[in-house]
Amino acid sequence: MLVSREFRLLDNVEMPMRDGILLRADILLPEGDGPWPVLLQRTPYRKEDAFGTQYISGMEFKAALRRGYAIVIQDTRGRYGSDGDFDPFVHEGADGADTLDWLRQQNFCNGQVVMFGASYVGATQVLLAARDPDGLVAISPHLTTARHGETWTYRSGATELGFLLLWIIESLGPEDLRRRLPGLPPDAAEQAQRVLAQMLENPQKAYERLPILDDSIVALAPYARRWFDSKSAEAAANDQEALDRLAVSRLPMLVSCGWNDLFVEGSIELFETARQRWHNAESVPDRLIIGPWSHGNPSDWQGDFWLGYAASTAGLCEEQLSFFDDARAGRLPETPMVRYFRSGSNTWHAAPDWPLPGTVKKTLFLSESGLSDDPISERWQRVYQSDPNRPVPTVGGANFLPGLLQARNSGPKDQFAVESRSDVLIFTSPPLEQDLEVTGLVEANLWVSSSARSTDWNARLCAVDWTGRSVGLVDGVARSVHTDGELTEIQIRVGHVSHLFKSGDSIRLQISSSNFPRFDRNPQTGFCPTTAGPGELVVATNVLHGGEQASSCLRLRIIPNAFPVCAGLRRQADRDSSMPL
Repeated sequence: MLVSREFRLLDNVEMPMRDGILLRADILLPEGDGPWPVLLQRTPYRKEDAFGTQYISGMEFKAALRRGYAIVIQDTRGRYGSDGDFDPFVHEGADGADTLDWLRQQNFCNGQVVMFGASYVGATQVLLAARDPDGLVAISPHLTTARHGETWTYRSGATELGFLLLWIIESLGPEDLRRRLPGLPPDAAEQAQRVLAQMLENPQKAYERLPILDDSIVALAPYARRWFDSKSAEAAANDQEALDRLAVSRLPMLVSCGWNDLFVEGSIELFETARQRWHNAESVPDRLIIGPWSHGNPSDWQGDFWLGYAASTAGLCEEQLSFFDDARAGRLPETPMVRYFRSGSNTWHAAPDWPLPGTVKKTLFLSESGLSDDPISERWQRVYQSDPNRPVPTVGGANFLPGLLQARNSGPKDQFAVESRSDVLIFTSPPLEQDLEVTGLVEANLWVSSSARSTDWNARLCAVDWTGRSVGLVDGVARSVHTDGELTEIQIRVGHVSHLFKSGDSIRLQISSSNFPRFDRNPQTGFCPTTAGPGELVVATNVLHGGEQASSCLRLRIIPNAFPVCAGLRRQADRDSSMPL
């Protein structure tokens, strides 16, 4: 036990699970005799790594200790100090329940446990909360999702290649391989070590491997076989178990996410599920915060833009601790139910519900000349060649690619290079005569045909300023099946956004058939994309149609009357900052 003037540390404390596996945690206790409420984090990223636990989640341990919380940071099953085998998401519900039971039996715990953390750490909260266990008082899932097929591993049939490979290379693979290496056959061990070294040296080149899924990847990360299986992608759309269980829970949730985070769709879906648990006449304890952040980069610099000091997560610690205080006391939070950051004006806004009340749906129709408010009667078509050997590169958006912490690849970025390609179609509205707020879900309905058995349709919403600069705001994908060039209607869930298009700006829709390496390349043969070899990629002729019988369109959510501007996240309370350490 380490004792300091600020806290007591109990390190590597063993916690038995129901199957006999021992998980280990570090426990920080405030000064005094206790008992205290427990702030729990279950992480696969090494419990001693303060950067991972505090920076990304916005939690400040000293502030929590001063507030009177004991802090427990546990390595999840099969990771670092804990025993067992790691299999993403599989054991987190049961292990979380066993951990909770153990904590409530300890003298330092007053019986109340709350949970915090981002990404996979947020997933451990959701999977435990879905069991509605006694003693869990509130959770604060940050930058995460409740569905770990669709919205995590896959997106409308496409695989989140950029994220999954980087997750394996930089976060999961090295520790997994260290633990499993003694049990691997010599050839498999050598293969796995070699491919890990190659990918760590040049992550960008790792995305170009064909096939993506091979024995070396499986030896490095066995669960990759499940992730890179096209049948798993097909089944992911029905992955609703955790959400269905949460729909009948009464556990207060503070859901925080970022417009430029790859999990933003899942985070909003999680809050919408939580919100639906309460009748209109009931008081709702859940809260939603949507900042401009990307995954792992909670700074006020996103993409090509500095968004102002108010865009940082500096106040997220106080938001979480105050939320936990209220939940433990059975009080409703004093904060608005929804706070969201709007780009274009770079302002925070407070709203009483989500989706935003008073939202108006606006449809823009695609035409040969751009985007129009009125349907187009004359038939038209745009043709381009989709070549998976030369895919359209990922430029900005809600992605997870190398350089993420430096905000190099995600967020709003200039689209000039992308829009200069012949295989990218653009449709632009006339300059707006007045400001227009778009907040909510963006969708695209397209009438298409293709010479391929299967191809992708990517849609990106952009803002074009008076200089002609086009900046990407949000993008989505749909993987579709085609037969002999037959006309087909497809729906693309482009994603959620909040942006103020100013007078003189134009709205633009980009259409292409690849977004690589965020999504895996579709070989356009109908076969599994992640097992396709170099000679199994075919060029397709893709056609976008418009006109009376095939009216392709863009659907936006418009806010006619802006919600009040608010201060955004609250800063650390004066009483905390003034207390001696």
